[in-house]
Amino acid sequence: MKIKGDIVNKNVTFLIRYNERVMSLTLTPASTFPISTLADLMTRSFEGYLVPVTITEAVLHTMLRRDGVDLTSSRVLMKDDQPIGLALIARRGWTSRLAAMGITTDFRSGGVGTWAMEQLIEEAKARGEKEMILEVIEQNTAGVKLYEKIGFKKVRRLVGYKLENPQSESAHLLEEIDIRDLARQVTYHGLKDLPWQLSGTTIMQHTPPSRAFRLNDAYCLISNPDGTDVAISSVLVKARSRGAGLSGVLLRTLFAKFPNKVWHVSPIYPEEMGFIFEQVGMVREALSQWQMTRAL
Repeated sequence: MKIKGDIVNKNVTFLIRYNERVMSLTLTPASTFPISTLADLMTRSFEGYLVPVTITEAVLHTMLRRDGVDLTSSRVLMKDDQPIGLALIARRGWTSRLAAMGITTDFRSGGVGTWAMEQLIEEAKARGEKEMILEVIEQNTAGVKLYEKIGFKKVRRLVGYKLENPQSESAHLLEEIDIRDLARQVTYHGLKDLPWQLSGTTIMQHTPPSRAFRLNDAYCLISNPDGTDVAISSVLVKARSRGAGLSGVLLRTLFAKFPNKVWHVSPIYPEEMGFIFEQVGMVREALSQWQMTRAL
């Protein structure tokens, strides 16, 4: 099914020829739709994606809160009166982030994605923002090509890891701390260009049942350890203690404290941080992401 498009009004409408009928595409504020509708649309928009995506209302609410998504600036892509795609825009200061963008399967060609991104960029400029950032799965070659086409540049590769049921013993004791305290440490001691999801601002939005721990100058944030699968959402060692293997001690102590778990690291960590997880035997996942940026 081929779609051909011509821009009629760059900021409003995109005409397409679909099944021999001319139809219009428009962008509508996501804030005008119920959360349940947005969750369902997001699930449908990522159908057949490299990673299975099922978005519930609860999952979407959490994503909006943690990532700073602005629904008034986010957009639903409409074909006539039918929602066919979704773009979630997060905003902080002079920077906006494409937190997610998906288009339903019948409309993933013919320039629809390019047109939508061009509109989002123009809208960000009009808001006075200076930069737009995003992460895209490296193996999603069509997505990478799209973002490069409209001016995004690769910053670095982001990687993830996994380890099943590590056998670990440790005499060290972890101190549980307020997640807000960890967020402050990451803001002060972490890399200044951390990916959005690893930033202190994002970490500040995590709440129980996630838990934060400290071992001397090493810190970590994990998802609910009562589950079978546990995500490591942040690891930090203060600059004065780096190079002494303290992150490895911290992770092994964590494995000992919560045995018989499958530990996950989402592909949101800069590749140069991979040694933190490799030193404790975690295995790098096949999927990776590009962290990308575009000046506005």
